[in-house]
Amino acid sequence: MIKAFLHAFTPSLHHFKPRGYTGRCLLVATLTTFNLQCSWTPEVETVLQDGPECIISLKTSHNLKKTPRHPANLSESLIAKILKGIAISQEEGILQQFLLSTQDPIPAFSPSQIDFLAHHISMAFSQVTPEEVIQFKCPPTDDQLFSVQGTLANFPPSSLLVTLKDSKPNPAVSPKMQPSSRNVQTTSLTFSHQEAAIRVEEVQAFMTVPSTYHRIAINYQNLDPSNPNNKENQLTQPGPKTSPNNKAEPPMTMDSLNSQLRKLQKIVDQQAEEIRRLQDSSSR
Repeated sequence: MIKAFLHAFTPSLHHFKPRGYTGRCLLVATLTTFNLQCSWTPEVETVLQDGPECIISLKTSHNLKKTPRHPANLSESLIAKILKGIAISQEEGILQQFLLSTQDPIPAFSPSQIDFLAHHISMAFSQVTPEEVIQFKCPPTDDQLFSVQGTLANFPPSSLLVTLKDSKPNPAVSPKMQPSSRNVQTTSLTFSHQEAAIRVEEVQAFMTVPSTYHRIAINYQNLDPSNPNNKENQLTQPGPKTSPNNKAEPPMTMDSLNSQLRKLQKIVDQQAEEIRRLQDSSSR
Protein backbone atom coordinates (compact mmCIF):
# COMPACT_ATOMS: atom_id res chain seq x y z
CA MET A 1 0.00 0.00 0.00
CA ILE A 2 2.82 2.37 0.87
CA LYS A 3 4.68 1.52 -2.36
CA ALA A 4 1.59 2.28 -4.40
CA PHE A 5 1.25 5.58 -2.63
CA LEU A 6 4.90 6.46 -3.32
CA HIS A 7 4.49 5.54 -6.96
CA ALA A 8 1.44 7.81 -7.26
CA PHE A 9 3.19 10.51 -5.30
CA THR A 10 6.44 10.45 -7.36
CA PRO A 11 5.27 12.66 -10.30
CA SER A 12 4.33 15.46 -7.94
CA LEU A 13 7.84 15.40 -6.47
CA HIS A 14 9.25 16.62 -9.79
CA HIS A 15 7.24 19.81 -9.42
CA PHE A 16 7.75 20.11 -5.65
CA LYS A 17 11.37 20.48 -4.61
CA PRO A 18 11.63 20.86 -0.84
CA ARG A 19 14.47 22.94 0.38
CA GLY A 20 16.63 21.69 3.19
CA TYR A 21 15.42 20.28 6.47
CA THR A 22 11.86 21.65 6.34
CA GLY A 23 11.03 19.93 3.08
CA ARG A 24 12.35 16.58 4.18
CA CYS A 25 10.37 16.76 7.42
CA LEU A 26 7.19 17.48 5.50
CA LEU A 27 7.67 14.45 3.29
CA VAL A 28 8.42 12.13 6.25
CA ALA A 29 5.40 13.40 8.18
CA THR A 30 3.13 12.78 5.20
CA LEU A 31 4.32 9.21 4.75
CA THR A 32 4.15 8.46 8.48
CA THR A 33 0.59 9.71 8.76
CA PHE A 34 -0.47 7.62 5.79
CA ASN A 35 1.21 4.53 7.23
CA LEU A 36 -0.54 4.95 10.59
CA GLN A 37 -3.92 5.28 8.90
CA CYS A 38 -3.32 2.01 7.06
CA SER A 39 -2.08 0.00 10.06
CA TRP A 40 -4.29 1.33 12.88
CA THR A 41 -7.41 -0.68 13.69
CA PRO A 42 -10.18 0.66 15.92
CA GLU A 43 -11.41 -1.13 19.05
CA VAL A 44 -14.62 -3.00 18.29
CA GLU A 45 -17.13 -3.91 21.00
CA THR A 46 -19.77 -6.59 20.49
CA VAL A 47 -22.52 -6.68 23.11
CA LEU A 48 -23.56 -10.22 24.06
CA GLN A 49 -25.89 -9.53 26.97
CA ASP A 50 -27.55 -6.24 27.86
CA GLY A 51 -29.73 -6.60 30.93
CA PRO A 52 -30.58 -4.70 34.10
CA GLU A 53 -28.03 -6.74 36.08
CA CYS A 54 -24.99 -6.30 33.82
CA ILE A 55 -23.81 -5.62 30.30
CA ILE A 56 -21.42 -8.25 28.93
CA SER A 57 -19.53 -7.68 25.68
CA LEU A 58 -16.50 -8.77 23.67
CA LYS A 59 -14.00 -6.01 22.97
CA THR A 60 -10.83 -5.97 20.91
CA SER A 61 -7.84 -4.85 22.96
CA HIS A 62 -4.55 -3.18 22.02
CA ASN A 63 -3.20 -3.73 25.55
CA LEU A 64 -2.49 -7.46 25.19
CA LYS A 65 1.16 -8.39 25.65
CA LYS A 66 0.55 -12.14 25.47
CA THR A 67 -1.92 -13.91 23.21
CA PRO A 68 -4.88 -15.18 25.26
CA ARG A 69 -6.14 -18.72 24.97
CA HIS A 70 -9.45 -17.84 23.37
CA PRO A 71 -11.96 -19.32 22.98
CA ALA A 72 -11.85 -21.26 26.24
CA ASN A 73 -13.97 -23.87 27.98
CA LEU A 74 -14.51 -22.47 31.48
CA SER A 75 -17.44 -23.88 33.40
CA GLU A 76 -20.07 -21.76 35.08
CA SER A 77 -19.24 -23.25 38.49
CA LEU A 78 -15.53 -22.43 38.10
CA ILE A 79 -16.22 -18.80 37.17
CA ALA A 80 -18.68 -18.47 40.05
CA LYS A 81 -16.05 -19.79 42.48
CA ILE A 82 -13.47 -17.31 41.18
CA LEU A 83 -15.82 -14.32 41.34
CA LYS A 84 -16.97 -15.29 44.82
CA GLY A 85 -13.37 -15.39 46.06
CA ILE A 86 -12.39 -11.91 44.85
CA ALA A 87 -12.55 -9.16 47.47
CA ILE A 88 -11.77 -5.45 47.49
CA SER A 89 -9.51 -3.68 49.97
CA GLN A 90 -10.22 0.04 50.02
CA GLU A 91 -9.07 3.23 51.67
CA GLU A 92 -10.22 4.22 55.12
CA GLY A 93 -12.40 7.24 55.65
CA ILE A 94 -15.51 7.91 53.64
CA LEU A 95 -15.67 4.37 52.26
CA GLN A 96 -16.07 2.84 55.70
CA GLN A 97 -19.22 4.93 56.17
CA PHE A 98 -20.67 3.32 53.07
CA LEU A 99 -19.58 -0.15 54.16
CA LEU A 100 -20.98 -0.13 57.67
CA SER A 101 -17.66 1.07 59.11
CA THR A 102 -15.89 -2.20 58.38
CA GLN A 103 -12.22 -2.27 57.49
CA ASP A 104 -12.25 -5.86 56.26
CA PRO A 105 -12.09 -6.59 52.51
CA ILE A 106 -15.54 -6.70 50.98
CA PRO A 107 -16.78 -9.02 48.20
CA ALA A 108 -16.26 -7.53 44.76
CA PHE A 109 -19.49 -9.08 43.47
CA SER A 110 -22.89 -9.57 45.08
CA PRO A 111 -24.54 -13.04 45.02
CA SER A 112 -27.00 -11.96 42.32
CA GLN A 113 -24.18 -10.54 40.19
CA ILE A 114 -22.19 -13.78 40.57
CA ASP A 115 -25.15 -15.86 39.40
CA PHE A 116 -25.69 -13.64 36.38
CA LEU A 117 -22.04 -13.17 35.42
CA ALA A 118 -21.00 -16.81 35.88
CA HIS A 119 -23.61 -18.03 33.41
CA HIS A 120 -23.09 -15.42 30.70
CA ILE A 121 -19.30 -15.17 31.04
CA SER A 122 -18.99 -18.93 30.61
CA MET A 123 -20.91 -18.59 27.35
CA ALA A 124 -18.84 -15.55 26.33
CA PHE A 125 -15.59 -17.51 26.70
CA SER A 126 -16.84 -19.94 24.06
CA GLN A 127 -17.11 -17.06 21.56
CA VAL A 128 -14.22 -14.71 22.38
CA THR A 129 -11.30 -14.50 19.94
CA PRO A 130 -7.55 -14.16 20.71
CA GLU A 131 -7.77 -10.43 19.88
CA GLU A 132 -10.60 -9.80 22.34
CA VAL A 133 -11.27 -9.65 26.06
CA ILE A 134 -14.58 -10.05 27.89
CA GLN A 135 -15.89 -6.81 29.35
CA PHE A 136 -18.60 -6.46 32.00
CA LYS A 137 -20.39 -3.44 33.47
CA CYS A 138 -22.75 -3.85 36.43
CA PRO A 139 -24.63 -0.90 38.00
CA PRO A 140 -25.08 -0.54 41.78
CA THR A 141 -27.76 -2.66 43.43
CA ASP A 142 -29.51 -2.79 46.80
CA ASP A 143 -26.88 -5.19 48.15
CA GLN A 144 -23.95 -3.68 46.21
CA LEU A 145 -23.49 0.06 46.81
CA PHE A 146 -21.01 0.62 43.97
CA SER A 147 -20.79 -0.17 40.29
CA VAL A 148 -18.60 -3.05 39.13
CA GLN A 149 -16.76 -2.77 35.83
CA GLY A 150 -13.84 -4.74 34.45
CA THR A 151 -12.52 -7.34 32.02
CA LEU A 152 -11.61 -11.02 31.90
CA ALA A 153 -9.11 -12.89 29.74
CA ASN A 154 -7.77 -16.43 29.79
CA PHE A 155 -4.01 -16.94 29.29
CA PRO A 156 -2.13 -20.21 28.83
CA PRO A 157 -1.80 -22.56 30.46
CA SER A 158 -4.58 -21.88 33.01
CA SER A 159 -4.54 -18.24 34.15
CA LEU A 160 -7.69 -16.16 34.36
CA LEU A 161 -6.91 -12.43 34.51
CA VAL A 162 -9.57 -10.24 36.12
CA THR A 163 -9.34 -6.45 36.07
CA LEU A 164 -11.60 -4.21 38.09
CA LYS A 165 -12.06 -0.48 37.76
CA ASP A 166 -11.93 1.85 40.77
CA SER A 167 -15.32 1.54 42.43
CA LYS A 168 -17.65 4.43 43.11
CA PRO A 169 -20.50 4.29 45.65
CA ASN A 170 -24.05 4.82 44.50
CA PRO A 171 -24.98 8.50 45.12
CA ALA A 172 -28.64 7.51 45.43
CA VAL A 173 -27.86 5.52 48.58
CA SER A 174 -26.45 8.54 50.44
CA PRO A 175 -26.77 11.79 48.43
CA LYS A 176 -25.14 13.89 51.16
CA MET A 177 -21.87 11.97 50.61
CA GLN A 178 -21.87 12.46 46.84
CA PRO A 179 -19.22 15.27 46.78
CA SER A 180 -16.80 13.05 48.72
CA SER A 181 -17.32 9.97 46.53
CA ARG A 182 -14.44 10.99 44.28
CA ASN A 183 -12.04 10.02 47.06
CA VAL A 184 -13.24 6.41 47.13
CA GLN A 185 -10.80 4.15 45.30
CA THR A 186 -9.91 0.50 45.21
CA THR A 187 -6.46 -0.09 46.66
CA SER A 188 -6.05 -3.80 45.90
CA LEU A 189 -7.80 -7.04 44.99
CA THR A 190 -7.46 -10.17 47.10
CA PHE A 191 -8.44 -13.80 46.53
CA SER A 192 -9.72 -16.15 49.20
CA HIS A 193 -7.70 -19.12 47.88
CA GLN A 194 -4.18 -17.78 48.24
CA GLU A 195 -2.62 -20.91 46.74
CA ALA A 196 -4.28 -20.10 43.40
CA ALA A 197 -3.34 -16.39 43.20
CA ILE A 198 -0.56 -15.61 40.70
CA ARG A 199 2.29 -13.28 41.62
CA VAL A 200 2.07 -9.68 40.42
CA GLU A 201 5.34 -10.03 38.47
CA GLU A 202 3.81 -12.75 36.31
CA VAL A 203 0.53 -10.89 35.85
CA GLN A 204 2.30 -7.86 34.37
CA ALA A 205 3.40 -9.99 31.39
CA PHE A 206 -0.20 -10.66 30.31
CA MET A 207 -1.44 -7.21 29.33
CA THR A 208 -1.13 -3.50 30.07
CA VAL A 209 -3.75 -2.47 32.63
CA PRO A 210 -4.88 1.19 32.80
CA SER A 211 -3.99 3.07 35.97
CA THR A 212 -7.67 3.31 36.94
CA TYR A 213 -7.96 -0.49 36.97
CA HIS A 214 -6.61 -3.13 39.34
CA ARG A 215 -5.74 -6.69 38.39
CA ILE A 216 -5.60 -10.16 39.86
CA ALA A 217 -4.82 -13.44 38.10
CA ILE A 218 -5.98 -16.87 39.23
CA ASN A 219 -4.42 -20.22 38.35
CA TYR A 220 -7.71 -22.10 38.23
CA GLN A 221 -6.01 -25.49 38.03
CA ASN A 222 -5.24 -25.06 41.72
CA LEU A 223 -8.96 -24.69 42.42
CA ASP A 224 -9.76 -28.18 41.14
CA PRO A 225 -9.56 -30.77 43.97
CA SER A 226 -9.14 -33.59 41.42
CA ASN A 227 -6.04 -31.96 39.96
CA PRO A 228 -2.99 -34.09 40.96
CA ASN A 229 -0.79 -30.98 41.02
CA ASN A 230 -2.99 -29.49 43.72
CA LYS A 231 -2.76 -32.27 46.31
CA GLU A 232 -0.02 -30.56 48.26
CA ASN A 233 -2.10 -27.37 48.44
CA GLN A 234 -5.21 -29.03 49.78
CA LEU A 235 -6.01 -28.66 53.46
CA THR A 236 -6.01 -31.86 55.50
CA GLN A 237 -9.56 -32.68 56.44
CA PRO A 238 -10.18 -33.66 60.10
CA GLY A 239 -10.97 -37.32 60.61
CA PRO A 240 -10.97 -40.01 63.30
CA LYS A 241 -7.71 -40.00 65.24
CA THR A 242 -5.83 -43.28 65.34
CA SER A 243 -2.58 -44.33 66.92
CA PRO A 244 -0.07 -46.62 65.21
CA ASN A 245 -1.16 -49.58 67.39
CA ASN A 246 -4.87 -48.80 67.60
CA LYS A 247 -7.50 -48.92 64.93
CA ALA A 248 -10.34 -46.44 64.71
CA GLU A 249 -13.30 -47.60 66.79
CA PRO A 250 -16.43 -48.50 64.82
CA PRO A 251 -19.57 -46.46 65.50
CA MET A 252 -21.65 -47.64 68.49
CA THR A 253 -24.85 -49.54 67.68
CA MET A 254 -28.16 -49.16 69.51
CA ASP A 255 -27.80 -52.51 71.29
CA SER A 256 -24.34 -51.68 72.57
CA LEU A 257 -25.56 -48.27 73.71
CA ASN A 258 -28.43 -49.83 75.68
CA SER A 259 -26.01 -52.29 77.24
CA GLN A 260 -23.75 -49.47 78.37
CA LEU A 261 -26.72 -47.63 79.86
CA ARG A 262 -27.81 -50.70 81.83
CA LYS A 263 -24.32 -51.08 83.27
CA LEU A 264 -24.26 -47.43 84.31
CA GLN A 265 -27.71 -47.74 85.90
CA LYS A 266 -26.57 -50.78 87.88
CA ILE A 267 -23.54 -48.87 89.16
CA VAL A 268 -25.75 -45.93 90.18
CA ASP A 269 -28.16 -48.25 92.04
CA GLN A 270 -25.30 -49.89 93.90
CA GLN A 271 -23.93 -46.52 94.95
CA ALA A 272 -27.38 -45.43 96.15
CA GLU A 273 -27.76 -48.62 98.20
CA GLU A 274 -24.35 -48.09 99.79
CA ILE A 275 -25.28 -44.51 100.73
CA ARG A 276 -28.49 -45.68 102.45
CA ARG A 277 -26.58 -48.35 104.36
CA LEU A 278 -24.07 -45.80 105.63
CA GLN A 279 -26.86 -43.43 106.67
CA ASP A 280 -28.61 -46.21 108.65
CA SER A 281 -25.37 -47.11 110.41
CA SER A 282 -24.68 -43.53 111.46
CA SER A 283 -28.17 -43.02 112.89
CA ARG A 284 -27.88 -45.93 115.38
